[in-house]
Amino acid sequence: MQSFDSAEIQARHQRLQELMTASSSNLDAIIVLNTADLYYLSGTVQTAHLLITVGNEPRLLVRKVLERAREDSPLEHIEPLASMKGLPDEIASLLGPPPWRIGMELDVLPAATYAFYSKLLGEGTEILDASRLLMANRAAKSDYEIGELRRAAEAQRLLFESVPELLDKDGISTCELQNQLDCRARTLGHCGIIRLRGMNIGTGIGTVTSGPDGALPNHSLFPIGGKGPHTCVSQGGSTSPIEKDTPVIIDYLMSLSGYHSDCTRMAVCGTIPDGALEIYEKTRELLRFCEETIREGSTPSKIYEEMVALAHDKGIGDNFMGPGQLAVKFTGHSVGLEVNELPVLAPRFDEPLVAGNTLAIEPKYTHPEWGVIGVENTYAVRADRLENLTEISEDIISVAG
Repeated sequence: MQSFDSAEIQARHQRLQELMTASSSNLDAIIVLNTADLYYLSGTVQTAHLLITVGNEPRLLVRKVLERAREDSPLEHIEPLASMKGLPDEIASLLGPPPWRIGMELDVLPAATYAFYSKLLGEGTEILDASRLLMANRAAKSDYEIGELRRAAEAQRLLFESVPELLDKDGISTCELQNQLDCRARTLGHCGIIRLRGMNIGTGIGTVTSGPDGALPNHSLFPIGGKGPHTCVSQGGSTSPIEKDTPVIIDYLMSLSGYHSDCTRMAVCGTIPDGALEIYEKTRELLRFCEETIREGSTPSKIYEEMVALAHDKGIGDNFMGPGQLAVKFTGHSVGLEVNELPVLAPRFDEPLVAGNTLAIEPKYTHPEWGVIGVENTYAVRADRLENLTEISEDIISVAG
């Protein structure tokens, strides 16, 4: 069963070829290996090399499994690659003999793998980084892709609606609530895999933290840390029972077809403290500010600066996006086939947003006793507005406790 039709795939290749032509890197070809890039450009996750040039149709060379790749992908040229030794000949059939300038995903390609391809392709080949071109190509989502994010968000709504019955159990820990929500997400159709780009960046389907355990910073690049269930994980929920009248933050990713919707809501057993409620309302005000001001043409770095300044104006600047000096330096990120796509609402991202960018915006504050407090929605950038794809109540989910 094909996920993408031919027109969708052709549009992606045409856009990438235009980016290659406009780029100063003067690439002769790109070899795509990374799973998310491969799926985006071919429609399959089978082990393969996708060869992309400016003047030829893309060629998918499959190591394993050829039959499934042909079922998955609408590409015309899908052939077996029986031996890696045959790869240079395949490239030569498209480009002629070396020298070649070949782009690869050097942001995620291990050094040993890079060395292997350097030796395989020979001294006449220069391997350059094509990751920025590939990620730029994926940045603006099509109507089909936004539809997949919207489908994921609808399943996410059902997931959050299940929180009260799961939370209303004596002695339940954040770790156990997280486990139960993970299970519920799978029954709602979550595909079970979360894809992030980069080394040592990993997360589960969701994160649930509360209280002092939830306020603990950790090694991750996320605004929510948490004690975690074990030192080998060191993030997310702990085995300590959730305390009455203590905020619980629930941050979940939903993916039904590889596209990730990202949403955060707050909950409590009992009554949320007035001070915590005040912080939460201020983070919601930051989201409303974004909804009122962001549209096509807005600059990510400026949005970040405005959100940080507004957080300070509202009195939540010191621990905004994390505790003190350990705060992360972003207020939102793009989502799609990977959770951490481009652009990012962060310093140095100065290229204006375009229609079709999909952003998860997540103003969050860390309190030493209450843990992390905040909210997050996934949006599509439109010419004149932000469209909220996660139309899920932002009211605090409360049970009697």
